[in-house]
Amino acid sequence: MNTARTPNTAALTVACGLAGAFALARPAAATSCTDLASFAPVLGGQATITFTAQDVTSGSFTEPGGTVLSGLPPFCRVAGVISSDGNTAKSQSAVEFWLPEQGWNGRYEGFGNGGFAGSISYGSLQLGLLEGFASANTDLGTGILFKCNSGFCGDHTGFGGIPGGLYGDPAAIRDFGYLATHLMTVAAKQFVMAYYSRTPAYSYFNGCSTGGQQALMESQRYPTDYNGILAGAPAHNRTHLHMAGPAVYEGTHFAPDAYLTNAALGLAHALVLQKCAGTDGGLPTDDFLTEPARCHANAIAIMCRGTAGEVPCTEPDATSCSCLTHDQVLAMNHDWEGAVDDHGAQLYPGAERGTEEPVPLTAANGYSGNLGLPWQQLFSEPVFDGLMFWALGPNWVWQEMFSTPTHIQPELASEIAAIDNTPVGAETFAGVLNANSTNLSAFARNGGRMLMYQGYADPLIPTATSIDYYNAVAGADRTVQDYLRLFLAPGMWHCGGGPGPNAFGNLSGTLPPQPLNPTDDALGALLQWVEGGKPPTQITATKFVGDDSRQGIAFQRPLCLYPAHSVYQGGDTTSAASFACVAGQPITNQGFAKQYGP
Repeated sequence: MNTARTPNTAALTVACGLAGAFALARPAAATSCTDLASFAPVLGGQATITFTAQDVTSGSFTEPGGTVLSGLPPFCRVAGVISSDGNTAKSQSAVEFWLPEQGWNGRYEGFGNGGFAGSISYGSLQLGLLEGFASANTDLGTGILFKCNSGFCGDHTGFGGIPGGLYGDPAAIRDFGYLATHLMTVAAKQFVMAYYSRTPAYSYFNGCSTGGQQALMESQRYPTDYNGILAGAPAHNRTHLHMAGPAVYEGTHFAPDAYLTNAALGLAHALVLQKCAGTDGGLPTDDFLTEPARCHANAIAIMCRGTAGEVPCTEPDATSCSCLTHDQVLAMNHDWEGAVDDHGAQLYPGAERGTEEPVPLTAANGYSGNLGLPWQQLFSEPVFDGLMFWALGPNWVWQEMFSTPTHIQPELASEIAAIDNTPVGAETFAGVLNANSTNLSAFARNGGRMLMYQGYADPLIPTATSIDYYNAVAGADRTVQDYLRLFLAPGMWHCGGGPGPNAFGNLSGTLPPQPLNPTDDALGALLQWVEGGKPPTQITATKFVGDDSRQGIAFQRPLCLYPAHSVYQGGDTTSAASFACVAGQPITNQGFAKQYGP
């Protein structure tokens, strides 16, 4: 669930000119950066902040981990720690605010995080700075006291944090769930005022994955914090997302030959493409699906039948095979179907067909591939299960989710309820972490606009979750598109990457050919919607050769306003103009059970 939109300094030179269409002139700074040392922000309640301020004028910045960011304009760096309840033994959230010393565009941009956070996203701050925004980020309170990283935050041994993670600390759980992001925002606007002598003309939030959860939580709990919100692949149904992890893990570990090797996944992916590619508006040659919800490929079609010459997909290092074992068929279909409880209620949607494409774990991708099944089934327990330790303590074990681990079982409703209903002060665990409210009326009344996006080949957070949330809001309010719009990117993985068109201003993608241009940049489209009153109906997404903008464009496709989807009309297959957005019906084939979803 990590996010890091890749800055492209050459492209950003173009962006500065494009941004001028709706940029605001920067007045002379009333105070120097170091003068901010005497500033005392008021955060409300018992919240406190300590900070330092320094001019960074060398053109580069070295992150705490040693990574050097270069090509930076001069900026004022404010680095601090916020305690939401004033008790630094229980609550410490690292925050940073980067304020351009030249060329401020008059706006503030708050950035989200990935996974369990635990550190500042300096790449996001770099991007905001290069695009002229006063920018902010927080570690969500999991780093300083709990030593978490984005992937791990407290199991039995404390790998990636202390045993149990945030267990027994309601303040820290609230910080992670919603409060750290809000207090970051409150402080950021005050630092902007102190430094530039005026408040930002517009405020934006930009996040994907955990950042998408932060985005939805802001719109629901603090509807006046931001004018515009860009929410990618939101982990909004947080507790049930993390509970679905054990279901995926169980499916590939309940029997020795259930493990889905790369060759097995490749065979399943070939089945999906053979059955469905080119039948849903895309091209038969696509390595992805345009509307995967229409594909109903069943792994039983490639199950071993005991005939001569069959090569079962059980050899871990094999590059090819001819059939899946019975248990591998169960595991693959289980991943597509999603997690259910022992009463048959859908706890969480399954992965879309197309997400099963194997991406080997290599040093080049941080041994995480695309966060898909090769990575998810690798560890000695389910990934991201640290969240359950926060609720039930360091002695919890993932097998408690099931009545038996010897064959695929539904998850126990009693265990789900125990986690969701764990008290967090006066709230519940689910109430603090899940951004499931469909009532965005206060956000809309304040003039707020939110653009949601997700990759249709996301192997980590099923795409149906974004669809289900949008459908739920639309079901409660027929005017939903006045303030909330959803775009789905065929062939894009979690927040970025993938074989499909994956560069359109999304936070984890290479910048598009025209950064901040509303025709092919989601953030630019959001700015135009908020400041110009023109809502987006289509965004051009780009696939660069090798996902490297220096190598040129491989092809482009339109991302359509859901529930519309793109359909090939004929002509140049690399041109977005050869595809048209056509009307479609809402997708409802993988909805949550009412008690588990929005």
